[in-house]
Amino acid sequence: MITPSAEAFGSIENLVSLTAGQYTTGSLILMVSYGAHFAFMIYFILASFQLAPRYRVVPILSAVVMASAGLSLLREFSLWETSYSLQGAMYVPLSEGSSFTNAFRYGNWTITVPILLTQLAIAFALPRPELHKRSLRMIIPAVLMIWTGLYGQFGETGDFSRLNIWGVISTVFFVWLIVEVRGVITAGIANSPDQLKAWPKNIWWYFLATWGLYPIAYALPQLGFTGDIVVARQLLFSIADISSKLVYGLILSRYVLRRSALEGYVPAAEALETSPLGSQVASQRGD
Repeated sequence: MITPSAEAFGSIENLVSLTAGQYTTGSLILMVSYGAHFAFMIYFILASFQLAPRYRVVPILSAVVMASAGLSLLREFSLWETSYSLQGAMYVPLSEGSSFTNAFRYGNWTITVPILLTQLAIAFALPRPELHKRSLRMIIPAVLMIWTGLYGQFGETGDFSRLNIWGVISTVFFVWLIVEVRGVITAGIANSPDQLKAWPKNIWWYFLATWGLYPIAYALPQLGFTGDIVVARQLLFSIADISSKLVYGLILSRYVLRRSALEGYVPAAEALETSPLGSQVASQRGD
């Protein structure tokens, strides 16, 4: 069922009625997403105490990202809950004039993406002048990518020329971003201890795989206005958010934990029972 007046809201969620299974699945996807971010906010704060002082800001920034993303996803969940009403066997959109929008995701990405990119340069311990320069060079195309994508996504309810034109423009900025991230990765490989040089290389491929989910979700409405597409897009967005924020934060935290241990920081070495330095510390303590 399509509600023509809903086209003004620019999201296909306002045009498609959902079965009970589709509505419940969408609710669960959003609930798990915000719940995971809030839970790991605590983890990242606690993880910071194991790190050498120069690296503690990395998980702290992840905690900030978790709080921001969790609040945004909670808002999306609340909108989802209030934007449908059960009529017969179907959940019909625009209950009592309310509307669902994915625009809050773009607003959150404007906050969190610059933090995520800056984390990368900090974790690789780049010199301060280079850190500032490279972070800015990543942040500029990232913000342009997000906001051009936001403008384009309002065409998903039928103005596919707008969706695709601005999607291509957003992709140009994404390619620019990839080039800048690759430069940071290269500097990170050169600046990493020999034991950790594989980490930046793996992070590069992880970055491409996880960030590549977003344009797929962006383009999905062109496959049809169906409940399955609505749910599939929420699933893709949420998988991308969790992997590019939460799991990414875990990877960087584990990297700087190992780096802290290799640089002789005892609490980090003790936390790494499998590392040579951790074993050495444990034997000295008689553990």
